[in-house]
Amino acid sequence: MYKITINVNNKHKKRVDEGMKNKIIIITSVICLAISIICLIMLINKKDDSVEENDNKTYVSELIEDDCTEEYKQEQKTTKTVSSSEEKVSANAILILKKYYKNCEHTINEYVELPQELVNMTKEEVGNQYPDWKVIGFEAGKVTLYKEFDDVCNEHFKLRAEEGMVVVYIVNRDGSESIYERTNISEEYLTETDLINMQNGLEIYGKEELNKIIEDFE
Repeated sequence: MYKITINVNNKHKKRVDEGMKNKIIIITSVICLAISIICLIMLINKKDDSVEENDNKTYVSELIEDDCTEEYKQEQKTTKTVSSSEEKVSANAILILKKYYKNCEHTINEYVELPQELVNMTKEEVGNQYPDWKVIGFEAGKVTLYKEFDDVCNEHFKLRAEEGMVVVYIVNRDGSESIYERTNISEEYLTETDLINMQNGLEIYGKEELNKIIEDFE
């Protein structure tokens, strides 16, 4: 009788152990499934965030492109405004003709009265008006044109002492001399060096230099 009771208790204990194992397996499975679901949800959320971030970047890129396009349009508009308000020749402007003579290597500046047709012209329009000249200076109050000549300038002078007075000769392009002016300067006001220099003709270039020397003699 005692032996039979022990076998029954052993069987009952075995069944309890198997039940506990099954419960542990079930609980473990549930926990693993829950963890898997949580991981899947987190992965999906991360993917959605990435897509949203890319969408935001695209939107920002479009905004930047729009801003740049608008800025470019504004810049083009400003450029057109500057071009339309290009500087023009005023009515009281000075016209300078700068002439370079290759044979004597002299440059003559002539200040001439501004032709009325140049008033309110742009630099390009002035260049079209004078196709043989180069516009090297352009301001509202002053326009400078430049041209080169295969010639000798007409501002070569010589001073000679004749009949006790100083006479100014101009040297022509062919080398001949013509009387340019008979001054009232007497030889007695000249130094001995000046008289010696004038024996063969004292060479002077430029009207400004000529006027300065004559004033010194007077």
